[in-house]
Amino acid sequence: MTNTKLDDFEKEILRKIDNNEPLTEDEIEELLYYSVDSMVVNTGRWVNDKIEIVQLEHRTFSIEWKQGLTENQESLFASQIPVEVKSVTKIIETTEWVKLEK
Repeated sequence: MTNTKLDDFEKEILRKIDNNEPLTEDEIEELLYYSVDSMVVNTGRWVNDKIEIVQLEHRTFSIEWKQGLTENQESLFASQIPVEVKSVTKIIETTEWVKLEK
């Protein structure tokens, strides 16, 4: 795919998202090439439910899909409107009780 086609794809996807238009299954699958992070939210025998974070022109979006886990199980991509997201860094403090050295 040339840079022009790539730019056109990104612009068309952003136009659809901004107009609240659902993306097709093929468009959702194509967005995996723009992934910057991936999370498994549920593990099954045949598929993993995943959330993929994709970046288009300095904007980030969340999409959901199902990853097939065997050679006979295809990955599934549902038509959807990606949700715009931003990263937030959190610090989690924990308390531990340790044995005193004598």
